[in-house]
Amino acid sequence: MRLRHTLRQRAIAASAFLLILANQAGAQSGGTLQPVQSTLTQLVSALTGPIATALATLAVIACGFFAWSGRLTWGIAGSVIFGIVLVFGSAQIVNFFQSAVGQ
Repeated sequence: MRLRHTLRQRAIAASAFLLILANQAGAQSGGTLQPVQSTLTQLVSALTGPIATALATLAVIACGFFAWSGRLTWGIAGSVIFGIVLVFGSAQIVNFFQSAVGQ
């Protein structure tokens, strides 16, 4: 388990390093990262758009059925609510932290 965690951290660090290098290379050569930016924007739109709305609705419905049958714990309900807040509030959360550091 520890090995997987270390590999995941290395993959995240390598991805961040490659993004920084690509950004610097694009700035130096006068190139643009528009294809990367548009792909990431489409991914965010897909994950926070109708697909996420449908999944969140199904999660709330499932919580309702669990509560109806007496099998809903506060941990499950809190996890569902917290997950929905993180998915749909992600843009506002990132904007808050960017404004906090002056970006």
